[in-house]
Amino acid sequence: MEKLEKKKVLFLGGSNQMVETVKTAKELGIYSIVADSVSGAPAKKHAAAYHEIDPADINGLVNIYKMQNLDGIHAMLGDVTTWNALALCKRLDVPFFLPKSQLEDSAVHKKFKDFCKTFEVEIVNERLLAENGEKMDALIMDFPVLIGQHIAKQEAYAVT
Repeated sequence: MEKLEKKKVLFLGGSNQMVETVKTAKELGIYSIVADSVSGAPAKKHAAAYHEIDPADINGLVNIYKMQNLDGIHAMLGDVTTWNALALCKRLDVPFFLPKSQLEDSAVHKKFKDFCKTFEVEIVNERLLAENGEKMDALIMDFPVLIGQHIAKQEAYAVT
């Protein structure tokens, strides 16, 4: 673990999900800097330093990375900040733990389900209820039903 001591890592996002990661980094001797636009973000309380900056502000994050002479960037998988971290690493020409193709496979709902089917991993059934702002028709379904939405595509779906 001596290799990690004195390392400085920028953590994108300061939500509750990032708290344990920042705490663990601290235990390993990593100097943690959390970047989040929310002033009371929980992970900031456990970091050595923090910046109130939107994790999507790539130009601002580039400046922080260079001024602080950082060694790495981390974001939670499945969080929107993962895409920001990928863009930031590309701008800085530093490695990121996840290539874009793998991130797309895990983040894009249909790609992820298709990937699971390839390896015969069971997935939940779903049914498209409405798309492009259409009014949802009342459907007769077996319960329980979970309703979700894909905001980017303006679709609503049900998991049965």
